[in-house]
Amino acid sequence: MTAKRTMTLQRASATNYLVAILLCLCLSMSLNTAAAFCPPQSSAKKTFNQHRLTTLSSTRSNIEDTTIADIEEITTFATDNGVELSFTTTGPGYRGVAVSKNDPENILGYIEGFIRPSGKILHADKMEIFKGALSSARREEQTFSGGGTFLGPGLLIAFVCLLHGKESGCEMCEFLAIDDADFQHKRLMRYYRTAGFREVRYVGEELKDIPDRLVWGGCGMLMTESIDSILLKWTRIIRAGRAKMEE
Repeated sequence: MTAKRTMTLQRASATNYLVAILLCLCLSMSLNTAAAFCPPQSSAKKTFNQHRLTTLSSTRSNIEDTTIADIEEITTFATDNGVELSFTTTGPGYRGVAVSKNDPENILGYIEGFIRPSGKILHADKMEIFKGALSSARREEQTFSGGGTFLGPGLLIAFVCLLHGKESGCEMCEFLAIDDADFQHKRLMRYYRTAGFREVRYVGEELKDIPDRLVWGGCGMLMTESIDSILLKWTRIIRAGRAKMEE
C-alpha cells in the first residue's frame, strides 16, 4: 500500500513538473512575440505626424498651383512692394493705374482699354510704364523693388485689368505690340513673350492690314492669349515673389 501511494505521488509530481515547464515555455513565447511585433508608441506617432504634415503641405502647394489670385491677394502683394493700384471703369472702358506707395502723385504706369461688344475679348489699347517715375520711387525708398517681380509694376496693373475681363465674361486678351521704333519693338516683344503672350500676325502697311490699323491705330505685332492661362502663370510668379519675401 505504501509503495503504491509513493508511486502515485511521484507520478503526480512528474505531471505537475511537466505542466509547469509547459506554462513557462508558453509564457516565454508570449513575451518574446509581444516584444518583437509592438513598436514603440512614440515612434509610431511621430511617423504619422510627419506624414500628415507632408501631405497637408503638398495639398496646399497643389491648391496654390491651380488657383488664380484674387484682387485682395494682388493689391496686398503690390502694397507690400511699394505700389498702390487703382482701377476704374466707364461703360465698356477700363483703366488701371499704379502709383508709388510713398508718393501717390508719382504715377508709375497705367493700362487702358475696353471690352469688345462683339466678342468675349478684352481689348488692351494702351500700356505705359514710366522709367523716370520708377527711378524717382527708388530714390525715395531704397527698398522699392519695382513691383516685386521681374515683370515690374506692369504685371500688377495688367493682372487687375485681366481679372476685370474675366469677371465680365471675357475669355481672351488682345493687344498690339506697337512698332514705332525697331529697338523698342524688340524689347516689347521680349517682354510680352516672357509674360506669356503669343503672336498672331504682324499688322503692317499693306492694304489687307487697313482694318487692323483702324482698330489699333498703328503697325505692330498682334498678340493674344487665354485670360485664365495668363492669370495662372502670373499668379505663380507673384506667389514665388511672396515666398522670396518671406524667406
